[in-house]
Amino acid sequence: MDSLNDTDISPEMKSSRKLLTKDIAVPPSFDGFFSFPQKKTGYSGVATYTRTSSAVPLKAEEGLSGLLQPKPPLSPEERVSNASNYPSHLDDDVDLDDEDESQNIDPVILDSEGRTLVLDFGLFVLINTYCPNDGTGSSERLAFKAAYHTLLSRRVKALIEKEKREVIVVGDLNACAAIIDHCEGAIMVEQGRKEGLEGEEGFWGKECRQWLRDWLVESGGPLVDVVRSFWPDRKGMYTCE
Repeated sequence: MDSLNDTDISPEMKSSRKLLTKDIAVPPSFDGFFSFPQKKTGYSGVATYTRTSSAVPLKAEEGLSGLLQPKPPLSPEERVSNASNYPSHLDDDVDLDDEDESQNIDPVILDSEGRTLVLDFGLFVLINTYCPNDGTGSSERLAFKAAYHTLLSRRVKALIEKEKREVIVVGDLNACAAIIDHCEGAIMVEQGRKEGLEGEEGFWGKECRQWLRDWLVESGGPLVDVVRSFWPDRKGMYTCE
Protein backbone atom coordinates (compact mmCIF):
# COMPACT_ATOMS: atom_id res chain seq x y z
CA MET A 1 0.00 0.00 0.00
CA ASP A 2 3.02 2.32 0.07
CA SER A 3 2.41 3.11 -3.59
CA LEU A 4 -1.02 4.66 -2.99
CA ASN A 5 -1.44 8.29 -3.98
CA ASP A 6 -3.43 10.86 -1.96
CA THR A 7 -6.61 9.43 -3.46
CA ASP A 8 -6.78 6.03 -5.13
CA ILE A 9 -9.71 4.15 -6.56
CA SER A 10 -10.43 0.52 -7.32
CA PRO A 11 -13.38 0.25 -9.72
CA GLU A 12 -13.46 -3.57 -9.54
CA MET A 13 -13.07 -5.06 -6.06
CA LYS A 14 -14.75 -8.40 -6.87
CA SER A 15 -14.55 -9.37 -3.24
CA SER A 16 -16.75 -9.28 -0.14
CA ARG A 17 -16.76 -7.56 3.21
CA LYS A 18 -15.98 -10.85 4.98
CA LEU A 19 -12.84 -11.38 2.90
CA LEU A 20 -11.52 -7.87 3.52
CA THR A 21 -8.39 -8.13 5.67
CA LYS A 22 -7.32 -5.33 8.00
CA ASP A 23 -4.26 -4.37 5.95
CA ILE A 24 -6.48 -3.86 2.90
CA ALA A 25 -9.37 -2.22 4.73
CA VAL A 26 -7.32 0.29 6.72
CA PRO A 27 -3.77 0.55 5.33
CA PRO A 28 -1.40 2.82 7.28
CA SER A 29 -2.11 6.55 6.76
CA PHE A 30 -5.21 5.90 4.65
CA ASP A 31 -8.96 5.73 5.09
CA GLY A 32 -10.82 3.15 3.04
CA PHE A 33 -14.36 3.41 1.65
CA PHE A 34 -16.05 0.34 0.15
CA SER A 35 -19.22 -0.81 -1.54
CA PHE A 36 -19.92 -4.50 -2.06
CA PRO A 37 -22.75 -6.36 -3.83
CA GLN A 38 -25.52 -7.36 -1.48
CA LYS A 39 -26.11 -10.80 -3.01
CA LYS A 40 -23.54 -11.78 -5.66
CA THR A 41 -20.34 -12.14 -3.61
CA GLY A 42 -17.26 -11.33 -5.68
CA TYR A 43 -19.35 -10.15 -8.63
CA SER A 44 -18.54 -6.44 -8.42
CA GLY A 45 -17.68 -3.80 -5.82
CA VAL A 46 -15.65 -0.59 -5.62
CA ALA A 47 -13.18 0.99 -3.19
CA THR A 48 -11.72 4.46 -2.68
CA TYR A 49 -8.70 5.19 -0.47
CA THR A 50 -7.84 8.67 0.79
CA ARG A 51 -4.68 9.76 2.59
CA THR A 52 -5.59 10.96 6.07
CA SER A 53 -2.99 13.73 6.06
CA SER A 54 -4.02 15.44 2.82
CA ALA A 55 -7.29 14.22 1.26
CA VAL A 56 -9.96 13.79 3.90
CA PRO A 57 -13.52 13.67 2.51
CA LEU A 58 -16.18 15.62 4.36
CA LYS A 59 -18.89 13.09 3.59
CA ALA A 60 -19.16 9.67 1.96
CA GLU A 61 -22.05 7.62 0.64
CA GLU A 62 -22.69 4.27 -0.98
CA GLY A 63 -24.82 4.11 -4.13
CA LEU A 64 -26.45 6.68 -6.41
CA SER A 65 -30.11 6.63 -5.46
CA GLY A 66 -29.82 7.96 -1.92
CA LEU A 67 -31.84 4.95 -0.77
CA LEU A 68 -28.96 2.83 0.53
CA GLN A 69 -28.39 3.72 4.17
CA PRO A 70 -26.07 2.38 6.86
CA LYS A 71 -27.32 1.49 10.33
CA PRO A 72 -28.03 3.91 11.90
CA PRO A 73 -28.94 5.90 8.75
CA LEU A 74 -27.17 9.09 7.77
CA SER A 75 -28.62 12.29 9.14
CA PRO A 76 -29.56 15.06 6.67
CA GLU A 77 -26.33 16.85 7.62
CA GLU A 78 -24.26 13.73 6.89
CA ARG A 79 -25.67 13.19 3.40
CA VAL A 80 -23.80 14.49 0.37
CA SER A 81 -26.94 16.07 -1.09
CA ASN A 82 -30.28 17.40 -0.02
CA ALA A 83 -32.74 14.50 0.08
CA SER A 84 -34.85 16.03 -2.72
CA ASN A 85 -31.88 16.03 -5.12
CA TYR A 86 -31.28 12.28 -5.31
CA PRO A 87 -32.38 10.47 -8.50
CA SER A 88 -35.07 8.53 -6.65
CA HIS A 89 -36.86 11.86 -6.07
CA LEU A 90 -36.41 13.35 -9.54
CA ASP A 91 -39.01 11.44 -11.55
CA ASP A 92 -40.83 14.65 -12.43
CA ASP A 93 -37.73 15.87 -14.29
CA VAL A 94 -37.66 13.01 -16.77
CA ASP A 95 -40.09 11.74 -19.39
CA LEU A 96 -40.36 8.04 -18.66
CA ASP A 97 -41.42 5.63 -21.39
CA ASP A 98 -43.65 2.95 -19.89
CA GLU A 99 -42.56 0.58 -22.66
CA ASP A 100 -38.88 1.05 -21.83
CA GLU A 101 -37.97 -1.79 -19.49
CA SER A 102 -34.87 0.02 -18.28
CA GLN A 103 -36.97 2.82 -16.78
CA ASN A 104 -38.92 0.43 -14.57
CA ILE A 105 -36.05 -1.01 -12.53
CA ASP A 106 -36.09 -0.14 -8.84
CA PRO A 107 -33.15 2.19 -7.99
CA VAL A 108 -32.45 0.06 -4.91
CA ILE A 109 -31.84 -2.91 -7.20
CA LEU A 110 -29.50 -0.82 -9.34
CA ASP A 111 -27.52 0.10 -6.22
CA SER A 112 -27.52 -3.44 -4.84
CA GLU A 113 -24.49 -4.58 -6.83
CA GLY A 114 -22.04 -2.31 -4.99
CA ARG A 115 -21.11 -0.22 -8.01
CA THR A 116 -20.73 3.32 -6.67
CA LEU A 117 -19.10 5.41 -3.96
CA VAL A 118 -19.75 9.15 -3.68
CA LEU A 119 -17.24 11.23 -1.69
CA ASP A 120 -17.63 14.93 -0.96
CA PHE A 121 -14.30 16.76 -0.69
CA GLY A 122 -15.83 20.20 -0.39
CA LEU A 123 -14.29 21.68 -3.52
CA PHE A 124 -15.67 18.79 -5.59
CA VAL A 125 -17.65 15.56 -5.42
CA LEU A 126 -15.85 12.39 -6.49
CA ILE A 127 -17.96 9.54 -7.93
CA ASN A 128 -16.14 6.22 -8.22
CA THR A 129 -18.23 3.85 -10.30
CA TYR A 130 -18.06 0.42 -11.90
CA CYS A 131 -20.68 0.49 -14.64
CA PRO A 132 -22.26 -2.83 -15.67
CA ASN A 133 -20.96 -4.60 -18.74
CA ASP A 134 -23.18 -6.36 -21.28
CA GLY A 135 -23.04 -9.63 -19.34
CA THR A 136 -24.80 -12.38 -21.24
CA GLY A 137 -26.32 -9.87 -23.63
CA SER A 138 -29.81 -10.74 -22.41
CA SER A 139 -32.53 -8.12 -22.67
CA GLU A 140 -32.79 -8.04 -18.85
CA ARG A 141 -29.09 -7.32 -18.40
CA LEU A 142 -28.99 -4.72 -21.14
CA ALA A 143 -32.00 -3.03 -19.52
CA PHE A 144 -30.16 -3.04 -16.18
CA LYS A 145 -27.12 -1.44 -17.80
CA ALA A 146 -29.19 1.28 -19.48
CA ALA A 147 -31.05 2.00 -16.25
CA TYR A 148 -27.79 2.28 -14.33
CA HIS A 149 -26.49 4.79 -16.88
CA THR A 150 -29.67 6.82 -16.45
CA LEU A 151 -29.32 6.76 -12.66
CA LEU A 152 -25.67 7.84 -12.84
CA SER A 153 -26.42 10.63 -15.32
CA ARG A 154 -29.26 11.98 -13.22
CA ARG A 155 -27.15 11.95 -10.05
CA VAL A 156 -24.39 13.93 -11.77
CA LYS A 157 -26.89 16.30 -13.39
CA ALA A 158 -28.51 17.10 -10.04
CA LEU A 159 -25.14 17.75 -8.41
CA ILE A 160 -24.10 20.12 -11.19
CA GLU A 161 -27.38 21.91 -11.93
CA LYS A 162 -29.27 21.85 -8.64
CA GLU A 163 -26.36 22.05 -6.19
CA LYS A 164 -23.80 23.88 -8.36
CA ARG A 165 -21.09 21.35 -7.50
CA GLU A 166 -17.94 20.41 -9.37
CA VAL A 167 -18.08 16.67 -10.13
CA ILE A 168 -15.35 14.17 -11.03
CA VAL A 169 -16.44 10.75 -12.32
CA VAL A 170 -13.82 8.00 -12.25
CA GLY A 171 -13.78 4.22 -12.47
CA ASP A 172 -14.65 1.64 -15.09
CA LEU A 173 -17.43 2.93 -17.34
CA ASN A 174 -17.41 -0.15 -19.60
CA ALA A 175 -17.96 2.06 -22.64
CA CYS A 176 -15.85 3.99 -25.13
CA ALA A 177 -16.51 7.64 -25.87
CA ALA A 178 -14.81 7.74 -29.28
CA ILE A 179 -13.73 5.44 -32.09
CA ILE A 180 -10.07 6.08 -31.27
CA ASP A 181 -10.66 4.64 -27.78
CA HIS A 182 -11.60 1.18 -29.06
CA CYS A 183 -9.05 -1.26 -30.53
CA GLU A 184 -11.59 -2.31 -33.18
CA GLY A 185 -13.28 1.06 -33.64
CA ALA A 186 -12.22 1.57 -37.25
CA ILE A 187 -13.06 -2.05 -38.08
CA MET A 188 -16.58 -1.58 -36.72
CA VAL A 189 -17.06 1.54 -38.83
CA GLU A 190 -15.91 -0.25 -41.98
CA GLN A 191 -18.06 -3.30 -41.26
CA GLY A 192 -21.05 -1.05 -40.75
CA ARG A 193 -20.51 0.59 -44.11
CA LYS A 194 -20.39 -2.81 -45.78
CA GLU A 195 -23.75 -3.53 -44.18
CA GLY A 196 -25.24 -0.33 -45.58
CA LEU A 197 -24.81 1.95 -42.56
CA GLU A 198 -23.72 5.51 -43.11
CA GLY A 199 -20.71 7.31 -41.66
CA GLU A 200 -19.65 6.00 -38.26
CA GLU A 201 -22.95 4.31 -37.35
CA GLY A 202 -21.25 0.91 -37.27
CA PHE A 203 -19.51 2.02 -34.10
CA TRP A 204 -22.25 4.09 -32.49
CA GLY A 205 -24.87 1.37 -32.73
CA LYS A 206 -24.29 0.42 -29.11
CA GLU A 207 -26.46 2.40 -26.72
CA CYS A 208 -23.73 2.63 -24.05
CA ARG A 209 -21.36 4.38 -26.48
CA GLN A 210 -24.06 6.85 -27.45
CA TRP A 211 -24.74 7.50 -23.76
CA LEU A 212 -21.09 8.24 -22.99
CA ARG A 213 -20.62 10.34 -26.12
CA ASP A 214 -23.67 12.44 -25.29
CA TRP A 215 -22.40 12.92 -21.72
CA LEU A 216 -19.35 14.87 -22.91
CA VAL A 217 -19.13 18.59 -23.64
CA GLU A 218 -18.38 17.98 -27.32
CA SER A 219 -21.93 16.66 -27.66
CA GLY A 220 -23.50 19.24 -25.36
CA GLY A 221 -23.10 17.24 -22.15
CA PRO A 222 -21.69 18.40 -18.79
CA LEU A 223 -18.47 16.36 -18.54
CA VAL A 224 -14.95 16.63 -19.95
CA ASP A 225 -12.89 13.60 -20.95
CA VAL A 226 -9.75 14.64 -19.07
CA VAL A 227 -7.49 12.07 -20.73
CA ARG A 228 -8.48 13.11 -24.24
CA SER A 229 -8.23 16.79 -23.36
CA PHE A 230 -4.50 16.25 -22.78
CA TRP A 231 -3.90 13.62 -25.48
CA PRO A 232 -6.61 14.19 -28.12
CA ASP A 233 -4.88 12.24 -30.87
CA ARG A 234 -2.93 9.62 -28.94
CA LYS A 235 -3.61 6.14 -30.28
CA GLY A 236 -3.47 2.78 -28.56
CA MET A 237 -4.83 3.82 -25.16
CA TYR A 238 -8.04 1.78 -25.62
CA THR A 239 -9.55 2.80 -22.30
CA CYS A 240 -13.06 2.46 -20.95
CA GLU A 241 -12.29 4.60 -17.90
